Amino acid sequence: MTRSPISPTPVPATTPPEALKHAKGWTLHAEASREMVGVLFGERFEVQEPIGAGGMASVYVCKDRALHGLAAVKVLRDDNADTRRRFAYESRLLANLRHPHMVQVLAVGETADGALYMALEYLPGQSLDERLIRRGPLPWREVVELAAQVAGALEALHRVGVIHRDVKPSNIVQIDSAAGRPVVKLIDLGIAKIHDWARVQAGGFTPVPRHKTEVGKVVGTPGFYPPEVALVEADPRFDTYALGVTIYQLCTGVFPTPGEYRPMVEVRPACKVTPELEALVAAALAVLPEDRVATAEEFQRRLETIRTAHAEDAEPFLFDGCYELIEVLGVGAKAEVYRAYHRDAARYVALKLLSARSKANFEERVRFAREARVLSAVSHPALPKLIDCRTATNRKQPFIAMALAKGKRAGEFCIAGQTLGSADLIAVGRQLAGALAALHDRGILHRDLNTSNILIDLGRETTATLIDVGMADLTDRFYAVVEQRYPTPPESRLKLGTGGLEMLEWTAPEARDGKGWTAKSDVYSLGLLLYKMLTGKRPFTGDSTEMVSPRTLVPGCPRALEAALRWALHQDPDERIDASELLAQLDEALEEMNEDAADAGAPEAHLGGATPTKATTAVRERPRRTLWFIGGMLVAAAVMLAWWGGRMTAPTLPPFATPTTSVVVPPAAPEPAPLAVPEASGPANPAPLPEMREALKTAAEELRRCASLSGGSLLVEFETAAGNEIFVAAKVIGPHEERVGRCVREAADSIRFEPTATQTFAEVYNP
Repeated sequence: MTRSPISPTPVPATTPPEALKHAKGWTLHAEASREMVGVLFGERFEVQEPIGAGGMASVYVCKDRALHGLAAVKVLRDDNADTRRRFAYESRLLANLRHPHMVQVLAVGETADGALYMALEYLPGQSLDERLIRRGPLPWREVVELAAQVAGALEALHRVGVIHRDVKPSNIVQIDSAAGRPVVKLIDLGIAKIHDWARVQAGGFTPVPRHKTEVGKVVGTPGFYPPEVALVEADPRFDTYALGVTIYQLCTGVFPTPGEYRPMVEVRPACKVTPELEALVAAALAVLPEDRVATAEEFQRRLETIRTAHAEDAEPFLFDGCYELIEVLGVGAKAEVYRAYHRDAARYVALKLLSARSKANFEERVRFAREARVLSAVSHPALPKLIDCRTATNRKQPFIAMALAKGKRAGEFCIAGQTLGSADLIAVGRQLAGALAALHDRGILHRDLNTSNILIDLGRETTATLIDVGMADLTDRFYAVVEQRYPTPPESRLKLGTGGLEMLEWTAPEARDGKGWTAKSDVYSLGLLLYKMLTGKRPFTGDSTEMVSPRTLVPGCPRALEAALRWALHQDPDERIDASELLAQLDEALEEMNEDAADAGAPEAHLGGATPTKATTAVRERPRRTLWFIGGMLVAAAVMLAWWGGRMTAPTLPPFATPTTSVVVPPAAPEPAPLAVPEASGPANPAPLPEMREALKTAAEELRRCASLSGGSLLVEFETAAGNEIFVAAKVIGPHEERVGRCVREAADSIRFEPTATQTFAEVYNP
């Protein structure tokens, strides 16, 4: 097939509306164009300009009332039930993927007439196909840089089992860059193949069965799919082949001949590509899949090697005279973030630049300057350290240089199957609650704590970093406690708008109702984030305000953690705990885990890089004697009395909601019977091997110990092979420490059973 019918060909931001209507590959319906302008999707996206309509969907340029920018909204017009299911499930899965070089899904929903829609970020710029047509082949150095960005996006897709299947220049958009460096984004996931549903199923969600692509049926764009496309199921080599074709076309202006590779320097001598790039593209276009570049990760690594090897031959680019831009970490409507090297200070930094669109907006310039001011005023391990900034509102290109943080965005841990165990979640929660407490102590409200602006690193120590404070609000306390060379008088204290934050999911109910933000509104946002990273689900079903107990979804969740989440998500801000109280609650949850681990003979949960509080240390070291226990109860009672501050009655926790779908937890396996010792005169023949499921039960106790090491429920996938009496694979689904995976493998290696048919299945083990 040709171009996917539900994605517009991107055009330059300066293209006039009349030209926009005639973008390549589209047919506009004039009557629909007149009727749809002004229509509101999901009370958020207001149609400004229909881009086009295809057989299954229509696409519109919309004003995003929440983010005060533009969005491209695809509206599905096909009533076929299977098409609707595919659109709904895939859009929700892809909405959780975040990569700086992949178009971002902003929201999904239904229109008033029941049609499904998906809102994507609007990309001002042009496709590489359009650039190729207008200006001819690109310089090979630039092609290498852009292709490396695309390879990075493909690697992120492949890591979660998604094959793009339509990589080509018209699906790569080059956007306007604040730094003047080439930046692209991969678009059009309309025919993407989802291979790995295990992560979705791990959350208790079972997708409706879908039809596999029939053997012999070709999906994709002619010239960009590999020779075996009609013979096998899609795999990452489909995308590496298409990326090879794309590089060849961008460098030469022509398609490669399938099966007969002709060097690019022969086709177009002026391209002057290096032998290393020639060899890489030739390998990507190999006829036999086994001879081809196997993964996008390998493709990206080889491109980076080529770029580095010839860096000395290229003209150096230094931003502001000292910052060497290395790679894009994030590109949004308001700013761009780069991993950069500060040559004068000889260190790596995160360099944030105000986007071209935001530079023209006075409020965004003031907000950018305020972000630097906040980072300068607050020091906390979970907040990036300010290194340098130039944020004057009259500066041509404002920037902020911060300490470089490690980790993945929190949104990657909100997908069921990739969620955090209780120990890691508590470590993350303690650090973020501490950061909020530090901000609030200085009179700063964050207001925008969400899955995209937090990095989590599960290395030797679990760490969390709140990387964006661009929507922070300054209260009167800030001006009273933060040292200022030139104090700001009350009449000069600017009150900036909220940017539509009231309409976003992570916003506290009182702020959504227009009652404004308080410090406790930030706590609600953190509670929502922690709940989603623990369970992979939202805490409320439908319009209900009753929280579903996390213990029904994650049975290993400590009760103190459950209580902390209930208090943090209390609908009434007067009854909700503040950041310091949340930190204390998480300390109690950690102590509960350590006590349970001690009772089970397992090691204590680590603090994940956070410094224990005095209260935590004291509780951990207390002897377990009756006298101490009574003393602890008296102290707890005194704390509770101080908490309620003399109220006549103590507040009541909100009730739990009953989940609409139950999570089935396998019953605990019985203790294995002791092995009988045969008598010397007994038969020499060994006893027959047990059936596979019965044999698995004998290792249940050991696998539950593995779960205790992970700090929560453990989802283990087992694989058998015909004729084998052992498991050929046993792996933990989702992020985990190496010791947990090793524990599972050792437990599985000890199991022998009667050979069975090839199969793959998963079991849940609780501590």
